[in-house]
Amino acid sequence: MNSSDKHKPQNIQATAGSDHVEYGTADIRSYSPREVLSKSLQKLGIFWGLAVFSILLPVVHFVLTPLFFFLGIYLSVRARKYRHEILSGTIACPHCKAPVTISKAAFFEEHTEICQNCASVVRIALAEGD
Repeated sequence: MNSSDKHKPQNIQATAGSDHVEYGTADIRSYSPREVLSKSLQKLGIFWGLAVFSILLPVVHFVLTPLFFFLGIYLSVRARKYRHEILSGTIACPHCKAPVTISKAAFFEEHTEICQNCASVVRIALAEGD
């Protein structure tokens, strides 16, 4: 079992505008630096491979080759920031106190969800001190 198969509940906090802070927990998977580098290089390789392949396509290679080349660089750099993933969780909306379900998503510095009850944008971050 590698470290990406391990996840643990972590304390999170939610804010919505100037309202007060709500606290809860969410299952968050953390990736090791080696896994982050591997995913980054994989994305770079895929898009650069598409760039090389698109050279063989008449006419559209003028657009596709540079597009895949630069998209590979952009997505590779973005993947380097992808160290955590939210698997699931629930937290009370700071505005209306209704439960907000957190779906599986990439977790950078913070994550946003929309409260289905009051339509507030709920910003979710790791709790202070974690």
